[in-house]
Amino acid sequence: MRKLMIFAIAAASLSGAAVAQDFDLMQFADTDSNGKVSAEEYAAFVEQGWGFISQGAESVKVADLDPMMQGAFSGVPVNAEGVITHAAYTAATPDRFKAADKDGDGSLSKEELTATMAPSS
Repeated sequence: MRKLMIFAIAAASLSGAAVAQDFDLMQFADTDSNGKVSAEEYAAFVEQGWGFISQGAESVKVADLDPMMQGAFSGVPVNAEGVITHAAYTAATPDRFKAADKDGDGSLSKEELTATMAPSS
């Protein structure tokens, strides 16, 4: 299952929103299968994304990432050296969830979740 999750994050991050819409990210993020992603489910989902993108490092330099992967860091503060730390990434998760919850219902729909994986423009 972990390998499939890594593939989902990679497909969403590397291929953009169009492919992510065809690839059901909900099967990985919606762990209770109720059709919506809670803040807790989202936090676990993005934490797995950090593990994939950072390859276990405590920080990543955004400029060193493929531009299509940079979308996974939208809304995360970058330090003066262009680096995002795991701590900053984790701390930004609640605000990223709130920003993604466009209808304000306290959960993410499939469309809202997919939009969080869109590459930066």
